[in-house]
Amino acid sequence: MKPGKPNQDAASHAKWLREEQGETARELAELMRLAQEMGRRLCNETHGDMYDEVRLLMSLLHQTRAQADLIDAQLNSADPIADLLQRRQMNQ
Repeated sequence: MKPGKPNQDAASHAKWLREEQGETARELAELMRLAQEMGRRLCNETHGDMYDEVRLLMSLLHQTRAQADLIDAQLNSADPIADLLQRRQMNQ
């Protein structure tokens, strides 16, 4: 066994893990975007007694999406702040 091999294996594993984290974060951010979109539709269609419950759901989806976007940007962007600002502008 070569002296540098364990370090190379560890570095290779760390790189692979980072790529997997980035892919999962990207997929989760997209899933949250879709969930929030569906929640908006439900909110537009809901009246009466269930309205407050749906508004609470929308608030939670918004918070969840914001956190998913933050994690995605930190893992997948060279400039996470600019990426987040751009995402927020696209959503308005």
